[in-house]
Amino acid sequence: MSLETVADARRMIELSRAEYDGLVAYLEALPPEGWTEQSAAADWQVYQVVSHIGSQPAIHGGMIRAGLLGEPPMTDADRRAIWDRFDAMTPEEVYPAFRANNEAFIAMADALTEEQLGASMPWLGGPAPLATVLAGRLNEQALHAWDIRQAHDSSVKLTAAAVPDLLELNLTPGRLGGLVKPDQAPALVGKAIQFLLTDPTGALVLTIGETRVAATDGQTAAPNLTVTLPTEAMVRLLWGRCNVAAGISSGELTISEPSLAAALQALLPGR
Repeated sequence: MSLETVADARRMIELSRAEYDGLVAYLEALPPEGWTEQSAAADWQVYQVVSHIGSQPAIHGGMIRAGLLGEPPMTDADRRAIWDRFDAMTPEEVYPAFRANNEAFIAMADALTEEQLGASMPWLGGPAPLATVLAGRLNEQALHAWDIRQAHDSSVKLTAAAVPDLLELNLTPGRLGGLVKPDQAPALVGKAIQFLLTDPTGALVLTIGETRVAATDGQTAAPNLTVTLPTEAMVRLLWGRCNVAAGISSGELTISEPSLAAALQALLPGR
């Protein structure tokens, strides 16, 4: 699996559309008081999470139009104006704006040519294939849809079809380096953590240095710690959305050294 080709970009567009449609159906059924409930994102009520993923497609869309269609680049002032507009919205105002921005993004993506779908464009950490840019948007959608649903369903999972691409994206060095915090988990520094994944099956190793982390596919002969969990839970773990202690209690997650469970949680605090 890659996040570079025309086919990859098309897959990201379809997964993104499905994620949006599923969230719309959920929000349509949400009672008025549900919009001001606490979400799984510590600083945001449900309507504020919806606001965030309502402003995001306007910003991503503007950057794609600049990078691929020749429109003027988005400035920090442009982005700040979008955030400020959404931050100022009441719970009642957020949903129509969320829908308008997401549907405009979908229409723009559907109109891209084969050449554009396979192109690279300027992005936050340097040039990136459009498929990778679209995967970043899908990542935001999926994680924040989970934040919203988790307020009412503690067993909610990320959308299964999106999970393999989300894992691929979040194991890239630029992403992973921002998620792993070795300074918050000194007990794991210098250790190789073997993750054995299920549904779908896979294996990866995170080698934790003092200031950086390296990810490799497959198994290592002598890991310092072995963790077994579903691939979907691995994505949530990377983003601080998997409670390690609860996973051990339920049997969803096993860990070869239970004394390091708290360190594993601290290593991946989310953001």
